[in-house]
Amino acid sequence: MAERLLNAGFDIPAMIRDARIIVCCGAGGVGKTTSAAALGILAAQAGRSVCVMTIDPARRLAQAMGLAHLDDAPQAVAVPNGRLSAMMLNPKHTFDRMIETYSPSERVRDSIFANRYYQELSSTLGGSRELIAMERVLEIAGSEEFDLLIVDTPPAQHALDFLDGPRRLIDMLDGSFTRMLLAPYGFAARAQFNLFQHSSAAMMKFLERLTGVGMLADLSEFLLSFSSMFEGLKERSHRVMALMSEATTSFVLVCAPASASLRQVEHFASRLGESDLNIGGVLVNRVHESFGTEELSAADIRLLDELLPGQVASQTLSERVDAALQDARALSAADSAALHLLDELAQARWYVPHFNRDLHSLDDLLEFAEKLVDSGSVSLSG
Repeated sequence: MAERLLNAGFDIPAMIRDARIIVCCGAGGVGKTTSAAALGILAAQAGRSVCVMTIDPARRLAQAMGLAHLDDAPQAVAVPNGRLSAMMLNPKHTFDRMIETYSPSERVRDSIFANRYYQELSSTLGGSRELIAMERVLEIAGSEEFDLLIVDTPPAQHALDFLDGPRRLIDMLDGSFTRMLLAPYGFAARAQFNLFQHSSAAMMKFLERLTGVGMLADLSEFLLSFSSMFEGLKERSHRVMALMSEATTSFVLVCAPASASLRQVEHFASRLGESDLNIGGVLVNRVHESFGTEELSAADIRLLDELLPGQVASQTLSERVDAALQDARALSAADSAALHLLDELAQARWYVPHFNRDLHSLDDLLEFAEKLVDSGSVSLSG
């Protein structure tokens, strides 16, 4: 017995018409980047000027949109009847611009740029990529170039890594423990290390042997210079949270019809709800549909042997077709069982049927986009 899953309450056309920002979040491997790109195509074809920004360093978005590469500057994508651009976060470019903007003086700016710890910050400290993404979102959203910004976030185990990461990084760099630990080295750096060199404190000697004076001096100099921007970064973090909390910002939770992925959606929805952030809906990708196989009898399948007699790999054609149909039924039934977990979640949802191929071209994206506005249901084996 087949059952039909209706797309309950997720009005995608209304969302792409009214939203100012759409944030696609979810785990890796569930079609999040494809979903973000397809939403961008739909919005562009609806008459909006759209930018799709991926924070994920993987280059799937560029490939799917027919571009040789993506960079920090939005690039036009040739979609029928629409104005669509795409970009990929470039941490170095954005971080450099941020330092240029918020450094209190040229001396501080030059000191930060020359410091080796600054060169590593954007790629090694947890939260640094999200900090840079936060800045880029503010830049794009604050411009008048685009009506809609769609953000493809990196794969995350927690729904708000994109928003919480910058705060955690700033708190770490500006924490009282860090200031206490590095205060002696900051003084030593300013005093040409005289105090450091003559200190007999056991901890000072241990750290000197462990890391070397030069390392501590560089770290101290970086933190002392960077600390002058903490207030500006905190203010920007607050502005991002305010922007994310606006009614015109929607979070789309992207998942697959698997128990682990669906349970993660529950966690995402709970966390977003705690922060009063607007969830547009749950987008369930790669749902295996029923193919009406209940009406196809064994006798019908055996008729295939009359059309193509003989065997391939010790199986007749009818046996091979029957095995394939049994596999299809099993996949559809497994998806049906898993998707009942969504019944516990009071969220709008949309189901996208499974494609029997990888989606890696603009034509594929256009076909995927059509599935976001079609009849609105999929049929599953019960």
